[in-house]
Amino acid sequence: MSNSPLSCMRLISPNRNSPRNHDTDTLTPHCAVGQMSVEALCNEFSRTSKGASCNYGIGCDGRSGVVVDECDRSWCSSSPSNDNRAITIECASDAFYPYAVNANVWKSLVELCADICKRHGKNKVLWLGSKEATLAYSPKANEMVLSAHRWFDNKSCPGDYLYSRYGQLAKEVNQKLSGAPAEPFKAYQGQVNADDGLNCRTAPVSGAVLKTYPDGTVLTITKEDGNWGYCGEGWVCLDYINKIASAKDPAAKEETIMDGKTFKKMYDEINPTYNTLEEVPSYWRADIKELVDKGVIAGTGGGKLGLTKSDCKAAVIAKRIREKL
Repeated sequence: MSNSPLSCMRLISPNRNSPRNHDTDTLTPHCAVGQMSVEALCNEFSRTSKGASCNYGIGCDGRSGVVVDECDRSWCSSSPSNDNRAITIECASDAFYPYAVNANVWKSLVELCADICKRHGKNKVLWLGSKEATLAYSPKANEMVLSAHRWFDNKSCPGDYLYSRYGQLAKEVNQKLSGAPAEPFKAYQGQVNADDGLNCRTAPVSGAVLKTYPDGTVLTITKEDGNWGYCGEGWVCLDYINKIASAKDPAAKEETIMDGKTFKKMYDEINPTYNTLEEVPSYWRADIKELVDKGVIAGTGGGKLGLTKSDCKAAVIAKRIREKL
């Protein structure tokens, strides 16, 4: 089987088995734990000393490269059984929880998965929802299933961001495989949920900043690209937008905004901000102090930490997961 024509480079790793011993019927996305270029990602996973590899790597700008040919088994998922039947795809991601990928990577992941399916004679991708259901299922000749690295080792890979979107990934890939037109987008209104405001950009991810919307601003989203939405003046990251109503339902909008403000007040009460180490709960204090001492956490200036309870929890979880990687 040939490799994807979507790839822009090929840098083969010695960490592989040639050929694979099972027909391809599985797709396994991974998070690379770093916003790397495709060149850096392929270099990283082609090193002998890495002791690991992948079939494909997708860089932070969406370009993809081949590290192990599709006909061979990569060393990627801590499971020879999985990797012998899977095309494994390392995706550039944030280096911290939930290891999010940007819109460029998501778009390329969907396109690459669809291309792999077409060349392998598959017209349907299944997300069965769990390790148990997936491993117990025998894919039909026209099917691919999604699997996850975390099922086979004590790792968070592919990260909660990607893992929680496996259903959406299957849906978008199947949309491309069916050739059916996408459902028409329905505009909706959302409220900015960002204490420091939300940047509006000329393009998703890295476009120039046009302006900053204050926390609580209501925007109408008229189209989406991955986790970015267009609001009339530019693009905003939807991770900081709370959907509140259909754009054609002003009554629901007004009522939901009131609910949203009440919710935010309640949220602030149960998610306090800690400005000193002494204010941080004792069960997190040592970890947070270590992150501060190493410069990982810089604070908000003036000697203030400026960390919320949820910030502390996420930082400590990420630190402890990182220590296990």
